[in-house]
Amino acid sequence: MAKPVGLSYGAQPGTDTDEIVPTFSMPRDVPQMSFSGVVDAILEVSKQRKSLLGQLRSALVLGNDSEALGFARQLCGLAA
Repeated sequence: MAKPVGLSYGAQPGTDTDEIVPTFSMPRDVPQMSFSGVVDAILEVSKQRKSLLGQLRSALVLGNDSEALGFARQLCGLAA
């Protein structure tokens, strides 16, 4: 089971508060997504949203308000 991410301020008694910099630690057993994997996921979400936006635009042009509302809800993350 993965441990939660830790937050430490590393301040010693008497340290000036302007010098305190938070540091984050993450357990090594937490799987890390590669940078290319993150980019691929972002591109896939962008592709899906672009498709929904095109469908929304088409529904609006055709005057199908009900269908357009469904696409708009999906774009906003609401149930259709």
